Amino acid sequence: VHHTNEIAQSEAANNTKMANYWLHGEFLIMKDEKMAKSKGNFITLQTLKEKGINPLAYRYLLLTTHYRSKLIFNWKNLDAAISALDSLYEQFKKLDNAGGESNEDFEKQFVASINDDLNTPKALALVWKLLKSSLPSATKRATLLKFDQVLGLQFASQENIKLEVPKLVKTLATKRERARRAEEFEEADRLRKEIEENGFTVTDTANGPRITKKK
Repeated sequence: VHHTNEIAQSEAANNTKMANYWLHGEFLIMKDEKMAKSKGNFITLQTLKEKGINPLAYRYLLLTTHYRSKLIFNWKNLDAAISALDSLYEQFKKLDNAGGESNEDFEKQFVASINDDLNTPKALALVWKLLKSSLPSATKRATLLKFDQVLGLQFASQENIKLEVPKLVKTLATKRERARRAEEFEEADRLRKEIEENGFTVTDTANGPRITKKK
């Protein structure tokens, strides 16, 4: 009856069919108990947004567990999902967007995973396999965007997002690079910690220091 009521409410409110298919996931477990309003252990997406957490990180967390399996929710698991999704976004932004075509073999593997009783953990593992592959950068990008039509992690929305680095952090990074080149490693380490205190991290690359938001 509960599900029938949910459908009735949704369709009456929106004047459209709720969904073509509805898969009910297993219980969401928090502190060894099923998450429920009646138990007072209920968290909404609004709670995550108020904490400054991207709701898509929660979506990523859901995708790591098959819908027929119980999902253990805790902040440690969510933090891991946040880091994983941030890493995927960073890798996506580095991919070449010059006219690549989706890889047919990876597409077939992905569709097979989804058709295997909506095996999202397997499909998600394929994302990481794709990024680690030796395929051309533009091909990886095109294939990942195909995957995302199902995963819904909104990779395309990351393309025009530019990290705004404060002038102070840029200055600290420049000073640190000078100290590092002069082999003044204690000073370089001190400056790195100061950068982190300002909410950023600096990574040494072949093309110079790379500044990213601290996770």
